[in-house]
Amino acid sequence: MGTVYDYLTWRGDLTFRAAPFCEVDSLILSMFSYLDMQDIIPAPGEEGDITVWAASKAFMERYPDPKKTKMGVLIPKDIAKMLRAMRSTKRFGTLKMSDFVNLIDPETELQFSAVTFQMSDGTAVVTYRGTDDTLVGWKEDINMCFLPVVPAQQKAVEYLTSIAEKYNGKLIVTGHSKGGNLAVYAAVHADAAIRERIVSVYSNDGPGFGKNILDDPDYVEMRPRIINLVPQSSVVGMLLEHDENFTVVKSRQKSGLLQHNGLSWEVLGNSFVHLKDVTPDSRKLDRTVNQWIRDMTPEQREEFAEAVYQLFSVDGAQTLTDLVAARKKWFSHTKNLDPKVHETIQKMFSELIGINKISKIKDFFQRGTKGEEILE
Repeated sequence: MGTVYDYLTWRGDLTFRAAPFCEVDSLILSMFSYLDMQDIIPAPGEEGDITVWAASKAFMERYPDPKKTKMGVLIPKDIAKMLRAMRSTKRFGTLKMSDFVNLIDPETELQFSAVTFQMSDGTAVVTYRGTDDTLVGWKEDINMCFLPVVPAQQKAVEYLTSIAEKYNGKLIVTGHSKGGNLAVYAAVHADAAIRERIVSVYSNDGPGFGKNILDDPDYVEMRPRIINLVPQSSVVGMLLEHDENFTVVKSRQKSGLLQHNGLSWEVLGNSFVHLKDVTPDSRKLDRTVNQWIRDMTPEQREEFAEAVYQLFSVDGAQTLTDLVAARKKWFSHTKNLDPKVHETIQKMFSELIGINKISKIKDFFQRGTKGEEILE
């Protein structure tokens, strides 16, 4: 079976008129949104647009060496390779883009980025970026555990509304990771007239929500148009309350965390390779972590989120890249945590990476054991 790269070779010569938009296209555009397109794609209020081909040319001039592309420690650098494959295809090369937004605000704990693709039939594809390298973005993710709405979700609704006002055609909404969560949230909370124009909503291994949204009549109405895609050992897509109406796709990676990289998902024709269900380990993670979240009071969740953020912000770290560089000091700071919080972090970390050897987890927090040693 192939992957996204094979798809670009197999079907890259087919325009969207010849072969309609599909789930693989949704992932490709969602992964594209992680690229640094600041001052390349016009921002809201700026005139004009730019094609994928022209944007890729400008991007490659900015980052001539793909290996030195600034993506962060967890975002696949292969996305730059994907861009190079996209630009020369009929399917994606002439797609026009506009309304690029990238907002980072530590004070309001906001990380939000989006871009819109314009298809030849007038359909606008609204694409939300997932969590980037900033610690603010990760703090906002943790905030989702105890807040009914986070700033990025509000911005997602505002952005979709502005695009719907700018373009009159149909709408497709998509995203990967947190971007998938934002896509669903925006589609459900948009005005009724906008919801009627939405053809489909794609959440590519996006985390869930509080239970209230799943019971919302607008969510129930939108549900047939929501496509939830998760890999077989999904971690992120199993977090929080989520709809059981999801499609399982096969990843070439073994680890659940590594399967979060959509570029590892296997493709056959115009769809991913589908499986019947997620693995037992993924189900166990779903039960364990979500029960842990349910058992905490909102106050405890907030205290936990703040403790983790303060821990991560050692020596003024603002990104995961900074954090990795200061990991020795980070390890020493874990010893100063409240014992209950320290124990909870250890337990959560153990569940997330599927480790039963708790002694190695303790080494990780107490002596600075390297992550790769834990995974052996």
